[in-house]
Amino acid sequence: MKQHFQSATGVTTNTPDETPVVSSTAPQADEVYVMPATQGQVRFWSLDQMHPGNPALNMPLMWQCLGELNVDLLAKAFTLAVRRHEMLRTTFAMVDERLSQIIGVPYSVALPVKDLQHLPDAANSPEAGRLIREHAAYRMDLFNGPLLALKLLKFAPQHHLLLVTMHHIICDGISLGILLRDIAVFYEALMEEKEPVLSDLPIQFADFAVWQEEWRKSEAAEMSLNFWRKTLGTNFGRLELPHDATPEGRRDVRTDSESGDIETLLISPELTALAHKFCKNQNVTLNILLFSIFCALLHRMTGQRDIVIGSPCANRNEDTEELIGLFMNIQVLRVGIEPQETFRSLLTKVQDWTLGAYENQELPFEELIYDSHFSHNNTSFEIPIFFLYQKSFMVIQRVAGLEITPLRSMSPGAVFEWMFAIVDRPEEGPRLQLEYNPNYFRPGTIQRYLKSFIALLESAVQESSIQLEKMAPADDFLPAKLPDTQSQGVPRRNMRSVHEKQFDGGAAIMEKLDEQVATISDPIEIQLLELWRSMLGVEEISADTNVFSLGVSSLSILRLVTRMNSLYSMGFGLASLISAPTIKMVADLVRRRYAPNTVTSLVPIQPVGTKRPLFIVHGAGGNVVNFYGISTRIGADQPVYGVQAQALELNQPALLHLEDMAAHYLKEIRRVQPKGPYHLLGYSFGGIMVLEMAHQLLAAGETIGLLGMLDSRARDYIQGLSAEPSSSNGPGQPAGLVGFFHSQRGHGGAKGWWDFFLKDFTERRVRYTITIAARMFSTLPAFLKNTHEINAVAARNYRVKSVSQKLTLFRAAKQADSSIPSDNGWSPIFKGGVEVHEVPGDHWQVLSVPGIDVLAKSIHGCLSRFDEPTG
Repeated sequence: MKQHFQSATGVTTNTPDETPVVSSTAPQADEVYVMPATQGQVRFWSLDQMHPGNPALNMPLMWQCLGELNVDLLAKAFTLAVRRHEMLRTTFAMVDERLSQIIGVPYSVALPVKDLQHLPDAANSPEAGRLIREHAAYRMDLFNGPLLALKLLKFAPQHHLLLVTMHHIICDGISLGILLRDIAVFYEALMEEKEPVLSDLPIQFADFAVWQEEWRKSEAAEMSLNFWRKTLGTNFGRLELPHDATPEGRRDVRTDSESGDIETLLISPELTALAHKFCKNQNVTLNILLFSIFCALLHRMTGQRDIVIGSPCANRNEDTEELIGLFMNIQVLRVGIEPQETFRSLLTKVQDWTLGAYENQELPFEELIYDSHFSHNNTSFEIPIFFLYQKSFMVIQRVAGLEITPLRSMSPGAVFEWMFAIVDRPEEGPRLQLEYNPNYFRPGTIQRYLKSFIALLESAVQESSIQLEKMAPADDFLPAKLPDTQSQGVPRRNMRSVHEKQFDGGAAIMEKLDEQVATISDPIEIQLLELWRSMLGVEEISADTNVFSLGVSSLSILRLVTRMNSLYSMGFGLASLISAPTIKMVADLVRRRYAPNTVTSLVPIQPVGTKRPLFIVHGAGGNVVNFYGISTRIGADQPVYGVQAQALELNQPALLHLEDMAAHYLKEIRRVQPKGPYHLLGYSFGGIMVLEMAHQLLAAGETIGLLGMLDSRARDYIQGLSAEPSSSNGPGQPAGLVGFFHSQRGHGGAKGWWDFFLKDFTERRVRYTITIAARMFSTLPAFLKNTHEINAVAARNYRVKSVSQKLTLFRAAKQADSSIPSDNGWSPIFKGGVEVHEVPGDHWQVLSVPGIDVLAKSIHGCLSRFDEPTG
């Protein structure tokens, strides 16, 4: 469901000491589009919220360019790539209480050049190293973007190094190879003045995001969840690695996740040949063999017999194989090591898991974390160790006299303790690549582990029936006699576990906690305080502490969300916690027990008071949770009702026409307030709704008090607006959130659309169904309801008419587009004029501090002009 918003593109975020990635001459956009974020993107958003701009979430690349290079055409090649892939022009924001992708229009990409030709041995100079590290650690802004940063280092006339850094939220490993190939194709076409030879993309990543949202509700998703319940079982925890002792003075001053390094070791051609022969004899893939060796290594290192490892999977199919985007999903391997276990037995276990995992790779990792089967059975998805085997997705490109060679990049930071990757390149074979946190491991230690991996592999390919404890010579890293892990822990860094910390300092800490509880009187807040302390393992938490400031892992936060849902029977999500990140804000939601699927569209947010109620109408997303904050600030004697989307009513067919929706809302409003004057306020999309409600009230002979809009913009709903718009609802230019349908263009031929429509039941089904249904019927069956899409179609088909009333416009002071007039374009519609009240912040910040306080004061002042107590 693409939602249309007015904005400006060409936002400039400077790379270090260089010119912007986005050209200052980038064309200004008339519109951007809003699509739901995937669960994987929510994961990376939450990681960024904990440490904004965390470079550990970057994907840095280095491309060596040998030969004559046309810098301007290379920049233009990136401009064409941005046009081809929506992800390269996407940012992220909270829209209607959910994380959304904000898809901008194509922009012109600038390529800053740093000339180092004056330096001796420029390619290996300290300055080149500094620039490479600096660019890899470039701090991305997910809200403003761009999330693609470029820099070109010039070492000699025909020797350049192109630095390309993207945020992981818009790409995965396969995406990097796609980008390199597309840039090469575009560059060659530009140099030779011909059309690029690239097939049309059938869909974009945003379409996949919508499909995934629908799929998560399907029977197939439930079957996949049952597979993982059976495969993983219960009662498992994190695997503990022994850490090197690090002197305090050598501790990196940066956060853990911003520290990272990589050690590599090539598997010799001779051993690689033996490994391939072993795989052929055992009927397994090289991936399964090496994954099994890694499990054996962890078992020998730690002595633990319950091995739990994360493993990224591609999660792509024929429709998504050419797209740039975060398709990668995390899967969890759990394998039990028995006494006297042989390597052949371990190999069979890993092979069985791999086959099942491949068939169930679509289920987002977050679904496991939220599932009550795991959250209530003493399990922990805090996984510090990951394994990845992949064929090299980036290969040398030779185009138009230029050779582009991808080089191994540096680590921008380690999100995990270990990311053990094996990259199999045609030119050299498989290379071990261990990314680690240098705060806890020395380079020499990591190299020893890599060599131990090689030793275990050599033992396995010689004799598959060898016992794990007898594989490879015993040493300090691979002890011959393993400890009893049931009674002996493994040394590690300071944990945040409450079980370790709550007795540290005993009485003093408990006294401090008692003092914190004593300052909170609300029983729900007290309950939440105790829950947060126990789940997050952090003692000093107050009612106003932002959960993302505590430095805990995103998995810990996800487990907290799951436990709160169970405790309060709420449909709380990670995106909701981003919007309400404190105990006080969560308690407010719990007290009101908001449920999106109700039997009525009218939600009594603050029903108590003697004044006439204020009715606030929903935005495009349909819910009204974001109105709670404003309702508590307008005044204790001011009743406030939220009007949520009719499509959210449980088991009811959805109304498709905006006029019918307005009539439905007024019918429910009159049950609370039979006679006027009525106070109406529409948020964003809700602005056009209150306009129609005003027409119907006036036609019925009713009076209107406050007729308000909260940063609604006329051009979002009107095309070709004239000074005297027609009062008819006849055919004309389609108004409304036209951006919802923008993705119909440029996604391939009719056959491709139809195949994708039938195969995946994507959002195309909803979009086309609603569009056609709106022309023929007034309602849509409950099982086809989709709130964003329904509102989009309703607004698109609505014909705006002038009204005699005055509009009170609460306008965001910071508008994304300078061409938006001070009245947001409403003066031709409201014959009584437009009264404007500016609210600090932009469109998304008007309901947040500090804008919300100014907004509440303005609304209170406007209501007090004509509202009298009802008695």
